[in-house]
Amino acid sequence: MSDNRRARTAWVLAVMFLSAVPMSVAATSPGPGDNGQWASTPASVRAVRGAKSNRGGNGHGRWSSNPRKPPKPTTTSTTPTSTTSSTSSSTTSSTTSTTTTTILTSTCLDGSGPLIPLTGTWSTSYANGSLLDGTRLDARQATFLPSPTNLYPLNLAGGSGICVAGGTVLGQFDRTLSWDEMHTLNNAAIRFENPDTHVEYVRIDNVTDGIRPVAGPFTIRGAWLSYVRDDCVENDHVQPGLIDDSLFDGCYVGVSERPSPAIAASGYDGRGQLVTVQNSLIRLQPMPGPRGGLPTDLGHGVFFKWSDLATNLELDNDVFMAEQVSQDGGDMMGVPSSLVACSNNVMVWLGDGPYPAPLPPCFTVTKDRSVWDAAVATWQARHGVTP
Repeated sequence: MSDNRRARTAWVLAVMFLSAVPMSVAATSPGPGDNGQWASTPASVRAVRGAKSNRGGNGHGRWSSNPRKPPKPTTTSTTPTSTTSSTSSSTTSSTTSTTTTTILTSTCLDGSGPLIPLTGTWSTSYANGSLLDGTRLDARQATFLPSPTNLYPLNLAGGSGICVAGGTVLGQFDRTLSWDEMHTLNNAAIRFENPDTHVEYVRIDNVTDGIRPVAGPFTIRGAWLSYVRDDCVENDHVQPGLIDDSLFDGCYVGVSERPSPAIAASGYDGRGQLVTVQNSLIRLQPMPGPRGGLPTDLGHGVFFKWSDLATNLELDNDVFMAEQVSQDGGDMMGVPSSLVACSNNVMVWLGDGPYPAPLPPCFTVTKDRSVWDAAVATWQARHGVTP
C-alpha cells in the first residue's frame, strides 16, 4: 500500500526534552480509559545477511490468550502477571476479545535510553516525531484503537535505535469492508521512520497494514497479527530487516516490497539489502471483496508482493499456509527471485491440485492442515498462550 497520502500526519505530542541520562516519562491515553525449538541458521547462511541489527531480545517472550497488556519484563523472574481486556466484535465492528499474560526475559526494553511508558486506551494517535536515540516505548499496558479517524495509532520518527515493546492494536473497522475500501483508508497499525527500530510482542488485529517500516534496519519479533486486510508487513520503502518468531495468522499479503512511483522516485532502492523471515508462521486468509473480485467474493493476495527494487530475501524455519489460489493468479504464489538463502520451510496447501507455483527445494509441500494447526499450537504454547 502507498505510504504517501496520509503517512506524514501532524505530530500531536509536544517535543519531549529528555536529558542524556536515562529517565522515564509517562504518557497516558487522551481517550477512554513444531515441537518447541526452531533450528538455528547455519553460519554459512548467516554470512549472506549483510547489515542486520542484533540489539535486544532473545525471542522467548510469552503470551497468554490473545495479547493485550503484557507485564513488565524481567531477566530473573519467571512468575507471570496477568491482565484482562474484553471488547465486542460483530460483522460491523472490528474489535476482538483479549486476555493476556506475558513473560519477556530479555527485550529491547533492557536498553538504557529514555523510557516512555504508554498506558490506557488510545482512541487517537500516539504520534511522536522527536524521539531521542535509544528511546524505549513500553506499550505493554496500552491498547490502541485505529479507526477511519485514527489511521496511524503509533506513528514514530526522530532518533534511531527505538524500542516498541508490547501493546495491542485493535482496529475499529467494519470487518466486511472490501480490499479497496480498506486500501483507500491507507491505515497502518505501527509506522516508523526511525532506523534500527525493534517492534516486539505486539498484538494487531483488523487493520489495513500491520507494520510499516519507512527506515531500517528493523526487527519484528514475537508479533501476533490477524485479519490484516492488506500487508502484514508493508516494507514498500524496501528497508533491510528481520522478522523473527512471529505469527501472522491472517494476511491478505504476507510481506510487501513494491514501492509506489512516488517512493521509487524518492530514491528508495532495496537491492543489495536483505530481509530475513525466520521461525515464523504466515497464513493467507480469504477476505471480503478482494482486489479485482466481487463484493461477495472471498480472496487474498500473495505471500511476497515483490518488485525490481526489492531487497534480497532469506527464509529459514518458516511455515506458510494458503487455502486457495491468489487473486493475482497461482503463478504469483511462489518465492521471489531475489531469494539468497533458504532452509527448512513448509508450505501447507489446501487448494485443489498441486501447489500452483514452483518452490525451491528448501520447501516441503503438504496438504495436511494439521501441520499448520500444530505449528500454531506450538508457537502459542511457547509464548504462554492458553486456549
